[in-house]
Amino acid sequence: MRFIGSKAALVKRILNYIQSKGMTIECIGDLFCGTAAVSSIFKEVGYSVIANDNLNFCATKAKAILMNDQEPKFSGLMNVQNIWSRCDSLLDSPYDKVLSYLNQIKPIKGFIYSEYAPGGTHGKKYQRQYFSNENAQKIDAIREEIKQWENNKLISEAEHALLVTDLIYAANNVANIAGTYGFFLSKMSDPRVKKRLRLTRSKIITGHKKEHQVFEMDANELVRKINCDVLYLDPPYNWRHYGAYYHLLETICKWDKPNIKGKSGLRPWQSTKSSYSYKEKALPALIDLVTNSKANYIFLSYNSEGLISHEDILKSLSCIGKIDFEEFEHQRYKSNNGGSGKTKIVERIYYVQK
Repeated sequence: MRFIGSKAALVKRILNYIQSKGMTIECIGDLFCGTAAVSSIFKEVGYSVIANDNLNFCATKAKAILMNDQEPKFSGLMNVQNIWSRCDSLLDSPYDKVLSYLNQIKPIKGFIYSEYAPGGTHGKKYQRQYFSNENAQKIDAIREEIKQWENNKLISEAEHALLVTDLIYAANNVANIAGTYGFFLSKMSDPRVKKRLRLTRSKIITGHKKEHQVFEMDANELVRKINCDVLYLDPPYNWRHYGAYYHLLETICKWDKPNIKGKSGLRPWQSTKSSYSYKEKALPALIDLVTNSKANYIFLSYNSEGLISHEDILKSLSCIGKIDFEEFEHQRYKSNNGGSGKTKIVERIYYVQK
């Protein structure tokens, strides 16, 4: 998934820099976890992780990664005969069988079809085409089924998060967008849009029985309530508000069928506004965050195009403790159609020891 500010391509470099400082780490906080790429590697190397994001689909992805320590058994679904009778009998894993069942489920004309597909919005004030008619109906059917399983307590919180995450990624793979959900493309000509939506398994990170926590709240509020050895911070660095840019994934994840507005079908997103996306608020918010952290070691990811200047970051963090940083070139985020070209930016990882 293309995600603004994603550190998926940088996780090993980030981890190497953190570990190069030589501190003992039992628990590490990732308070702007996004799609949980960094939380994932923290779990993989054996840390206890506190992950947080103010978007539900990001927090759900973090739960899927951190709360599933072994292959899910889906034991609550064992007596639901139509699931096992309709899936591929050659599959051994309950996880694969559940995905097989959901991939074969009969499409329905639900909320996504009615509001975000050309067939469902035909003749309405706004004609939207985020998904093909077939894929929109498939999303509706799969999400309704998962919701029913959750309501009937047939799946655990970890299993629910895993299946919803799998659906989010499957939907994103067939979405008619340039990279974010700020708007759909004018034509449905991309070959991937015409592909049939299909759930595939997520990677399950096993082998470390650690306690993990996932929150969905403002990082500046959460930092006052948690205790961890190390804090890793990757706040928004520009004016883009993630709640608006990824509104459709948020709707699929929450499945609250909100009142939507405008040609893009935007859900209410103001509650997810971030101070870090405003030039006049970003630096005071960062100072407040690091000042109120109980962690002795803080790492901050930020780049040269951010709203806060390198000089202001150095000045502010040096008042907290001993500071160091590493910098390197990194390719700027670009949409699926390559709209931002091959521009390089400077990525920096700051380190503060209180």
